[in-house]
Amino acid sequence: MATKISNTDRYAATPEQLLDMMRDEAYWSAKYEDLGASEFTLEEFADEGGTLRVKGRRVVPADLPSVAKKVIGDTNTVTQSEEWRSEGDGYTCDFAVEIANVPGGMKGWMKIVPAGEGESDWILEYTIKVSIPLIGGKLEGVMKDETRANLEREFAFNSRWVAGA
Repeated sequence: MATKISNTDRYAATPEQLLDMMRDEAYWSAKYEDLGASEFTLEEFADEGGTLRVKGRRVVPADLPSVAKKVIGDTNTVTQSEEWRSEGDGYTCDFAVEIANVPGGMKGWMKIVPAGEGESDWILEYTIKVSIPLIGGKLEGVMKDETRANLEREFAFNSRWVAGA
């Protein structure tokens, strides 16, 4: 079984301003620190040929049911890969999230598109899949709730970053 999610946030910034934010290596560590990661390592950062590739690894607290914590532990090591490229007057990205010791993860796409004068919509579509018998569906639900909460915090952080605060 897999869980599909979609999310759209409206930013008071152009698509180019949002991509410029992501082109700043300091942004990535600041964002994940703000989101509660105890460690963050930028494993790949390449901005060439119209493509921005970012791969980061972070250690985050595992907010899991007790039965899952016995299998996974108190923290998760999460590796996220993103590849951004121009598409029309915006940007598109394919991404994947792997979680150490958990078969499955998240895959999907993101788009940043103009939404009016000086505004952009950041659209996200992804699927969560955990292939662990008996508790996989429960873990997908926990990951869905955690990801939704993180998306709200990430929107707030990104909004402050592009505003220069």
